Amino acid sequence: MCDTMAAVAGATETGGTLFAKNSDRDHTEAQYLELFPARRHAAGEKLQLTYVEIDQASETHAVLLSKPHWIWGAEIGANSHGLTIGNEAIFAKLEASLEPGVIGMDYVRLALERAGEVDEAIHVITSLLRRYGQGGNCGFRRALGYHNSYMIADRNGAKVLETVDREWVVLPVTASCAISNAVKVEASFSTSSNTLQTRAIEAGLYQPGASFSFRSVFEDPAKSARGRYRHDRATQLLAENVGGLRVSDLFRILRDHVEGPVIDGRPGSRICAHQHENPIGQTTASWVSDLTPGKTIHWVTGTAAACTGIFKPLMLELPIPDHGPHPGAHPDSNSLWWRHEQLRQSKESWSAAQTRDFDQQRQALESKFLDVMRACPPPADVRSRDDARTRIEKCWQEALAFESQWFGQAQRDRAQAS
Repeated sequence: MCDTMAAVAGATETGGTLFAKNSDRDHTEAQYLELFPARRHAAGEKLQLTYVEIDQASETHAVLLSKPHWIWGAEIGANSHGLTIGNEAIFAKLEASLEPGVIGMDYVRLALERAGEVDEAIHVITSLLRRYGQGGNCGFRRALGYHNSYMIADRNGAKVLETVDREWVVLPVTASCAISNAVKVEASFSTSSNTLQTRAIEAGLYQPGASFSFRSVFEDPAKSARGRYRHDRATQLLAENVGGLRVSDLFRILRDHVEGPVIDGRPGSRICAHQHENPIGQTTASWVSDLTPGKTIHWVTGTAAACTGIFKPLMLELPIPDHGPHPGAHPDSNSLWWRHEQLRQSKESWSAAQTRDFDQQRQALESKFLDVMRACPPPADVRSRDDARTRIEKCWQEALAFESQWFGQAQRDRAQAS
């Protein structure tokens, strides 16, 4: 499962928009970063998604994606206009279809490729949703179908789009906002699909004339309790610094380990999810975006577990620094994701002192990266682009060296203990 959040002008220190997401997937489901350039497409061209084929757009924007290795779409992504999107699984009284169709992660990428700002992204998703619906297995090692909620942000603000089947509602973000695996929108949505209430009536979920709450009408509360806890926890953490939220605050929130109540005999849910606490899945990628006009920076781990991952800077104007091949379904020490998995797993047996030292050193390194990029001029010309590229590549090199150092030390400590 996942947690996504945004903060807009009035809630952030700079007055700009901040976005963040932890992508929680099956614990062996490697995820990687990929940058696709803007393209023009021939009339009548078709586009193969994860399961189905649809009509291609005449032009697509450049996009940066964090995507499960087997899926066409993405869990998290941004485009060259600063539009940034993350999706959440939500569970409704209307059962989600497992029949091959357009999955939520496909809609994330489709909107990023075809839209330039929040309202246009909502139009792209909802128009395609009305035409194609949503469906398909979204689980890597098990069958899993769900409906989707989206946090859609750009340099001017953010909105939540929640969907059940082909119906949808929109909620503007007024300060800070979190979504998780529980329906967010209640009665105060700004717009919706034209057939929303009719569909609810047909399904026997709503009586005409009664007050209408999207959450009360559609949500399956039996499958939403864990998501509800994480939503409330993220909302609380955002509110603690509202008016002064910074990128580093979003790093910290994505690393939160405060657990919710035990449900159905399983350990409590938390924002930074680990395999040993949750046998179903774990945080497999983390992402924070600073959507400052002229100098938008996306901070990505490219690895599982926000608490061991290191947030590293990327810009859409520049290539992703070399960090090895894309990961696949099986362990591969050459890829960053699988190599980091060895470090993440070793940390579970570290002493409290080792964990404290790692956390302090990682925080110092990320603070350095933030300072480096704060002083970076906007990449408006060749010279400034070269400067930004040098800064970004150096940050990545230092982060990879830090991970290698700690993994090597963990291996030595384990050998001495045995």
